Amino acid sequence: MSTFKRLLKNTSVLILAKGVQPLISLFLIISISRKLGVDGLGIYVTILSYVEIFQIIAAFGLRNLLTREIAQDKSRARVLISASMLISVVSAILAASLMALAVNLISDEAQVVQGTMIVTLALIPAALCEAFEGIIGGFEKLTRVGFAWMGENFLRVGLSLVLIYTGYGIIEIIWVYIGVRYLKAIYYYFYIVKNLSRPARGFSRESILGLLKKARVFALIMVCVTIYWKADVIMLQAMQNSDAVGYYSAAYRFFMLSRILVGGFITSLFPVISNYYRLSPDMFQSACKKSIRVLVVVTLPVAIAFSFFATPILLMTFGEALRPSAAVLRILIWVIIPYAISQVFAFALVASNNQKYDFKVNALSMFSNILLNFILIPRYSYLGATVATLISIHIYVGFQLPFILKGILNVRIREFLSAFSKIGLSGFAMILVIVLGFHKLYFMILLPAAFAFYVVSLFLTGAIPNHDWQEFMNLLRKPAHNKAV
Repeated sequence: MSTFKRLLKNTSVLILAKGVQPLISLFLIISISRKLGVDGLGIYVTILSYVEIFQIIAAFGLRNLLTREIAQDKSRARVLISASMLISVVSAILAASLMALAVNLISDEAQVVQGTMIVTLALIPAALCEAFEGIIGGFEKLTRVGFAWMGENFLRVGLSLVLIYTGYGIIEIIWVYIGVRYLKAIYYYFYIVKNLSRPARGFSRESILGLLKKARVFALIMVCVTIYWKADVIMLQAMQNSDAVGYYSAAYRFFMLSRILVGGFITSLFPVISNYYRLSPDMFQSACKKSIRVLVVVTLPVAIAFSFFATPILLMTFGEALRPSAAVLRILIWVIIPYAISQVFAFALVASNNQKYDFKVNALSMFSNILLNFILIPRYSYLGATVATLISIHIYVGFQLPFILKGILNVRIREFLSAFSKIGLSGFAMILVIVLGFHKLYFMILLPAAFAFYVVSLFLTGAIPNHDWQEFMNLLRKPAHNKAV
């Protein structure tokens, strides 16, 4: 199968899986907010935020490293599987201890502490799943990961909804989360052994130490990234209350939906550009630059749509109780465009073996975000956290640019400004249609019409010339050559 077909297949399934995941989870979030109140929603989201931070510590940054290493040389898969499993288990045990300590120091809400202590049990399967997904990604079999995500979410949300509507609470939902995570780890292991590669017998000290040495930077990157995205919720809960977390989190769910398009594409692109970096610098450069343009084209109308229709979307989904979340969504959704650009930059750095630069950028951005939250949350509550996120993502891209322009990507600023101005003009056309019809048409009719006008404007302005599309497709159709297992 050609690189293009694999990328298209993997991206399609991952976007579907990542789309289904938050949509299905949204039913759970809505049910929690309506049955257990805004306070219950805040407690649930806070517990999961602790999990998401410390499972990254448990995973030790192995996922992207394993994808890159196996994509470039599949003959090393056996020893990498064995070494990564051992590292994941040991790292997860250490992370669980740190997580238990952190929640007792930070939170004074009994249910948050209890739930977080229980969910430490999920860190071992979570770490193993991250490693297994990195291995599967190295073989470019990411459709299997997408199906596993969907299966996990249908099962977890289905069981949780049954518990909520039969009178159970947050703690029981947490036990479901733990059990389903173990099932996914078991599934991944047997899939890898049967279809990709068996782990090596025993553990090679050399391979473990080598993986640890390389993984350190990846682990630090992932810790910084996760704290960057999750610190706001924990700080809101500590500095304000669970209601503030609930208002912020309801809007954040829609921002997460918008990240699906970016995440699905980037996850599929990473093994491709990792291989292209080894085979041909020109192919690597072209794939990265064209990807930026494509992602901006896709994310701009998403930001416009959610910004204008935040109130009806949130009221239709959550009801009147979460109306304050609309103000959050109008601001937060604009994070998606710089976020998309930052992801191409970040994975270009990693694919080109410049992960040390990526770590420096993420560390600086993480501290900037925490500082902004400390300044803005006490004064503006959940809106302060929202503005902090918007400012810090631009700081993040600003920190990336010196490293990217220093030799990773040969970016012609005038060329990019010209392309982005044409895309921006198409976005303005979409806004004009929405403004003219805002009080005349129902938003479910107006939104598709505005999007259609945006697409037409892209072609009329030449935002993405036909030769660029053709070049991008031809690039991805080139077969990628790898060593066999």
